[in-house]
Amino acid sequence: MAMFPIMDKTQETAGAPGRPDRSRPAGFDHVDTWIFDLDNTLYPASCRLFDQVERLIGAYVEQHLQLDAQEAHRLQKLYFQEYGTTMNGLMLRHGVDPHQYLEFVHAIDVSPVLPSPALAGALGRLPGRKLIYTNGSVAHAERVMDRLGVREHFSDIFDIVAGNFAPKPKAESYRALIDRHGIAPTRSALFEDLPQNLEPAAALGMVTVLVHTDSPWAQAGRDGPHIDHVTDDLAGWLVEIAGKLPPR
Repeated sequence: MAMFPIMDKTQETAGAPGRPDRSRPAGFDHVDTWIFDLDNTLYPASCRLFDQVERLIGAYVEQHLQLDAQEAHRLQKLYFQEYGTTMNGLMLRHGVDPHQYLEFVHAIDVSPVLPSPALAGALGRLPGRKLIYTNGSVAHAERVMDRLGVREHFSDIFDIVAGNFAPKPKAESYRALIDRHGIAPTRSALFEDLPQNLEPAAALGMVTVLVHTDSPWAQAGRDGPHIDHVTDDLAGWLVEIAGKLPPR
């Protein structure tokens, strides 16, 4: 269910009669703020980095609530579905310290993420400011960005702490991002791997881009009308966008 009134857009799947091809990187001339999710968006989901986070979340639930592994996994997924993040469920239901939780679940090895000169070059060619918008922490985002070699291209990181622990896709998280950075939604674009996190952005008037992955949790809603564009090659797509933009 949309959290804001959906604006009239003409998105459609590639090849549908009379509709734009969502694989074409067009319609960004007005964008002056480029907003990127972090995990499984800036780097390929195929490197399985987030699997490490998933395992540590399970371990945290198991240890903190003194559950066996099976029950901890069940609760982990239940809270993710009901509260947007497992952390939110643990905070609301069990009073966990979110800072301690974030430090625990992000104590991972980022070496599976490979440096991406192509992505760095593509980001450098985009006019306007670039922001990271993540349900993770600033520390985690910085480690990943440093590994990719793209940190210098972003002006700020809006993390779960900055959003007062309200995760995407909660409406208050998007409002907090907009207020903090003075964003005009209708002049912005959001890149995400989770279709549900693009729905509030579309409702606000942002251009929405789904960075498609094969992750099971990223399939629901991938053909929804709130998604303007779809790509599985972020760096290549950004290069094409930059090449089509008029000089500013």
